[in-house]
Amino acid sequence: MIRAIVNKEVRETWAYAALALGLSAACVCRQTGLWSGFLNLILSWVPGLSEKALLPFIQSGFGATFGLIAFALAMTLGFRQSAWEGSQGTALYLLHLPLPRRTYFLTKLSTGIGLQLATMSLPIVWYACWAALPGTHPAPFEWSMIDPVMRLLQLAPLVYLGAFASGIRTARWIGSRLLPLVAVAIPAYFIYNTSWLVGLPVLVIMSAGLISDILLEASTRDF
Repeated sequence: MIRAIVNKEVRETWAYAALALGLSAACVCRQTGLWSGFLNLILSWVPGLSEKALLPFIQSGFGATFGLIAFALAMTLGFRQSAWEGSQGTALYLLHLPLPRRTYFLTKLSTGIGLQLATMSLPIVWYACWAALPGTHPAPFEWSMIDPVMRLLQLAPLVYLGAFASGIRTARWIGSRLLPLVAVAIPAYFIYNTSWLVGLPVLVIMSAGLISDILLEASTRDF
């Protein structure tokens, strides 16, 4: 049963992940020089794609573009897996399957987080491996240079959980409904700008709180 739910979630959301991966790949292609004139003409206006940087990850707009794509994917998946089910009426059927609500929603959350982490990790690995190879660019490279984008990657699940919690809420006013998503902004800024030793526990606590809120809403809401 769990495997069937995972397959359903992947089948319904893979297109969003593929789009995010394609945009990220275009950004990496620009930064590595693997670029065509056609794509340059079409996407040269996108921040981070306008010019090739001398120092990978440092003197480029890759981080800003990567963060924008990662957070957009996180919010899209969060709302798609929560608000969409209720609006289409499929939640009524799925919640009557012989599976506890807690298990069902934990499976959805695990699938969404796993899909976005797998999708957004590939461009980082590709770009970092290219930068680490000798002769690819005339500048030194240290693996610590990927720290900013790794911080953005670790924040993506937090944004996803905020979007999911907002999508599953029943508040009529949009400001109240989006409160969980808005509430992650300040902690996310703090986590990004502090050390891993301090930021990681805060990230875990915030994520646990959002998951608890989602499970509470799922168990008490009358779908």
